[in-house]
Amino acid sequence: MLLPLPLSAAQTVALSNHLTFAACRAGAGSAYLINELIELVYVTYFVQDAGYGETDVIIYGRAEAALERCLQRAETEKIWTLDAAGLPLFEAVLQEADRQLSAAPRYVLLEARERLKRFAASGRGSPLVSAALGH
Repeated sequence: MLLPLPLSAAQTVALSNHLTFAACRAGAGSAYLINELIELVYVTYFVQDAGYGETDVIIYGRAEAALERCLQRAETEKIWTLDAAGLPLFEAVLQEADRQLSAAPRYVLLEARERLKRFAASGRGSPLVSAALGH
């Protein structure tokens, strides 16, 4: 639990993250894939909050806002795609997630997933609000 994921497992997770982003960027997104991007943003932020990451918290907040715009567009237009303004934000989150997968201990990655579950059950609007206020 103190070591990072095995290389093959880290590569599998990274590939899944990148394919999800690619599909959403290309206009082939879905509710499921957007939910996966939401998880990516929050889990990556939580791992960083545990000491494994350097991405500015503003990037996470802006990525979250891009996902909100996507959800609003999907509700009105039935199109599950990211807007152009959000693409660099997700690229930054993906790069951070890739670094985390290769460096963060497994227990940190698992705790980030558990933290996401607790957040989802809490009914709060965003786990990033308090972090954004601090910056």
